[in-house]
Amino acid sequence: MEQTLTESQCGQTGAPCEPVLSRDILSTNTAVNFVNGMLPPHWERLSEYLNSLGNQELTRRWKKARQIIHEHGAAFNILTQKEETERPWALDPIPLPISKGTWQTLENGIRQRARLLSLIYRDIYGNQDLIHNRQLPAELIFANPGFIRQCCGIANDLSSELHLFSSDLIRSANGEWQVVSHGTQTPAGIGYALENRIVLSRILPRMFHSEKVQRLAPFFKHLTNSLMEVSVQKQVEPTIVMLSEGPSSPFYFEHVFLARYLGYTLVEGSDLTVRNNTVFLKTLGGLHRVDVILRQVKDNRCDPLIMKSQALTGVPGLMQAIRSGKVAVCNPLGTGVFESPGLMPFLPRLCNVLLGENLILENTNVLWCGNPDSLNQVIDALETHSQSMTIVSAFGADHVRAVDTATLDRVQRQDLIKTIKATPYAWAARLPVNSFTLPSWSESGVLNRYATIRMFSTAKIEPGALPADQEKTIPEIDTAVMAGALTRVCDNPISFSSPGGQKQGSKDTWCLSDKATGFKSMLHKFSTPYEIHRGSDLPSRVADNMLWLGRYMERTEGALRLLRSLLSRINSDTRPAEIQELPFLMCTMARMKIMSQALCKPGAEFTMKVIEQEMHQSVFNADLPGSVFNNLNNVKQVASRVRDRLSNDSWLVLGRIENEMSQLHPGDKLSEIHGVINEIILSISAFAGLAFESMTRGMGWRFMDMGRRMERAAQMTIMLKSLVREPKIPAGHDLKALLEVADSTITYHTRYRTTLHLEPVVDLLLIDELNPKAVGFQMASILAHVEALPRKEPRPVWSLEEKIALKLTTQLRLADTQALMEKGPDGGLPNLVHILEQIKSGVEQLADTVTQHYLSRIETEKQLKLELSRTPGSSLMGRETHSSEV
Repeated sequence: MEQTLTESQCGQTGAPCEPVLSRDILSTNTAVNFVNGMLPPHWERLSEYLNSLGNQELTRRWKKARQIIHEHGAAFNILTQKEETERPWALDPIPLPISKGTWQTLENGIRQRARLLSLIYRDIYGNQDLIHNRQLPAELIFANPGFIRQCCGIANDLSSELHLFSSDLIRSANGEWQVVSHGTQTPAGIGYALENRIVLSRILPRMFHSEKVQRLAPFFKHLTNSLMEVSVQKQVEPTIVMLSEGPSSPFYFEHVFLARYLGYTLVEGSDLTVRNNTVFLKTLGGLHRVDVILRQVKDNRCDPLIMKSQALTGVPGLMQAIRSGKVAVCNPLGTGVFESPGLMPFLPRLCNVLLGENLILENTNVLWCGNPDSLNQVIDALETHSQSMTIVSAFGADHVRAVDTATLDRVQRQDLIKTIKATPYAWAARLPVNSFTLPSWSESGVLNRYATIRMFSTAKIEPGALPADQEKTIPEIDTAVMAGALTRVCDNPISFSSPGGQKQGSKDTWCLSDKATGFKSMLHKFSTPYEIHRGSDLPSRVADNMLWLGRYMERTEGALRLLRSLLSRINSDTRPAEIQELPFLMCTMARMKIMSQALCKPGAEFTMKVIEQEMHQSVFNADLPGSVFNNLNNVKQVASRVRDRLSNDSWLVLGRIENEMSQLHPGDKLSEIHGVINEIILSISAFAGLAFESMTRGMGWRFMDMGRRMERAAQMTIMLKSLVREPKIPAGHDLKALLEVADSTITYHTRYRTTLHLEPVVDLLLIDELNPKAVGFQMASILAHVEALPRKEPRPVWSLEEKIALKLTTQLRLADTQALMEKGPDGGLPNLVHILEQIKSGVEQLADTVTQHYLSRIETEKQLKLELSRTPGSSLMGRETHSSEV
């Protein structure tokens, strides 16, 4: 593979490759130190390899990397006051190599800081000796919103370790590495660093292996081991969940990616409940105890009962469960205090006091205004304009905007001085720092861009390393540092203060070794026999979203098939007035809320102008409940909430559908829309095929398939009712159109040749359980699903949903097509209309009953969120209101 890529580097003419990393580029960035005019060996080898590829080949591989990232769905959610958008993750194909000696220094420095902050955590939430001895100012801790008083007295076990810790570093002009900030609550970027490694190892495989780059897997193995060891129940395999805010989180892709990689259940606050000071996961089969929570939610959003937050992202009662020792939360609550810029100036002294060592990695210059000398220096700089600096919250408060003093006029400076003097302990000043530069790839060539690296560490606790009875004393825990980092690059270093900014990119970071690194498996080895079980329970929220994913996918396909049938006739050489089945198709779409309800009224006109207008509305009007855009937006939103439950292939198909939708524009001609609709139908069919062939027959598949069956049954009853909307026998052209939309034309003609009659059509589309488009097939499938739903305990009688499904299935099995064809006094078919109405109302009742029995435990949270977040014209998760949702 690599040889094939190399042979195509410079074409077949033998012309020399245009170099990627020229000496001019390397000599003007601050990350490369030339020694006697020579490049360092690790930069020399990287430069030679990339130059051997040439710009053209690297461009091709860079495009391949972007395609892989898109297929993986790697993105960063950008939240603004007006909207929420996704920005694709930007990866630079030129990695940052770090020599073994430099990396050893960085690794030791991060390991030291992790130990130091763990000791400080135990002190400030324990005896508070550092505060009593005035080695830490009381106002810097007790006035800090990140200090949680309810955590006092609980920092006495392994869960008080920093199981995930990050540090942002820059390289100063003299070559020294300095720490800018810490991430102790929910360190972000680990998943993106792993994604970068996966992608870059695919586009630069030979360089990756020949350079002996250290692997990332050992870090995640240590993380998994440490989480298993802090379990309060000490089970063979404890229940570990990853708590996320959901798709609203900017880092939701990372949460999904990590949950899959580590094998943890991804949950949101509404998935968990606290009973008797114990945390449980709400599933279809009941409540399952949770042992460990790896949280990706900040301190003030974890427990709404004690935190000053209106967000419903946390778990009410979580703090009490922690204090009772019934659950371990990693990282521990209250670690947000270490993200305070005002704490940074005290770390060198505290390191000497607690560890007896000097800080290996220095901090960037930060002045805490609670110190009189620092306050005078800041005030003097503001008054005399002698030095520019950035004024920030000493507590790292998100709602306090950083102020660059260089941008202030005299009045603004005086106002800022008054604000700082009023509460000096609440403010800090960052002195200017120059981020180092790295060669970065762009479509216009290689440029030098500013860079910072984020390193990660975890507690290193090997399985069985701790005595089983060791509860009160905390042994000295080692720290494992990830042999890689997330390197961020941008054109303006100020952008680093806003993670995921529009102008940021990222690099893979290669930590080099003297010898080849071995393979490290993420699989656990158990000494005791492991219990085999098939199937798995499902959180109620996931089941709800899987149900609606199936419904929205089927609803979209039904709308598209109707539109395609109509477009194939409109785009022909037949005039609209001559298309006899046009009223049937338009009325059906109106009944399905795809088009205006006025099209069902007697005497409705179907001119070309009306048709084009209605067709464009049915595709592009996102406010129309049944439009294509509305349904596909709902598909995307619901799928994003169960992203961890969908295979990579399924997500790839959803991405393809989104790409195909992006090809549609309101100004397109109907013929152009027709072609795109064909492609989308094929993609939806591919998604259904993957679900049928690849998904295990667990509860996730059952609820998604049940949603599809309910929606298909409802759609088919609507189409059949539209067929007999007038008191007369439907004409052959309407029957032909119905068979076409139902994708049953071949089946019908195989059985009945070319003759079109209503009775066999009704049998094929309503009763026949062999036809996957028939209502009978849907009801039989639904009955099988309902019978397989979990029960808390055996019951002597059938459940209500089983009774409804059985009643509808039996009604269709006992139906007599000849009786259904009997005409009423007005010439209509009252028996057929009656059974269609019964089936439709029965399906709606069944959906309500399934929701009440299995999904009702999430309805309270949904309604509360709806009341807090509803804006005019919006609805919950982009859905219109359905009876089964309220």
